[in-house]
Parts: sequence; structure tokens; C-alpha cells
Amino acid sequence: MTVNATFLSDGVRREVTLAQVQRAAAELVPVHSSTFSKNQAWFALVGGGLHYVVALLKEATGHQPSTAETARLALHDLGFPVLALAYGSLLADGHPAHRE
Repeated sequence: MTVNATFLSDGVRREVTLAQVQRAAAELVPVHSSTFSKNQAWFALVGGGLHYVVALLKEATGHQPSTAETARLALHDLGFPVLALAYGSLLADGHPAHRE
């Protein structure tokens, strides 16, 4: 398992460690159906809790990731399972970029 990874924040490559993410997850309230937002569709599983990938890295480092993609890739590199929410047409038709 990798102990550090990088992500982009305002055009600057930042570093995050496994320990930083674990500490941030322990301090954040995991995603819950009562606080759910369709605007945040990417999650990382840290311990027993799901966390929005962008919010998790911001809490861990103090830097807002530029995109959900750079956040999810960094968390994936650290070995955390990363999941996407699918609803509505995404379930029926799939993502447009994934269709032939």
C-alpha cells in the first residue's frame, strides 16, 4: 500500500499521506442519507465510513482539490476503495462516455 499520493489544487500538485486521510476521516462525520448531496457523487471508504472525496482531502490537507477526479485518484492510489453514485439515467443508460 502506498503511504502518500498527490492531487491538484488550484494548479499546484499537493501531497497527502495515508495517515492524514485516516485522521481526517476520524474527524469528519461520514456521509449519511440525511446529509446526502447529488452534487457530490464520488466517495471513499475509510474505516467503516463513506466520505465525499473532495471534502476528505480538503480536511486532510487544508487544500481544496481542483476536481473530484484528482481527489478520487489520489485516494485510490492510497488504497482506499472509491465508489461512485449512480441514479436516474446513469442506472438506465450508463455514463455517456462509457457507451459505444
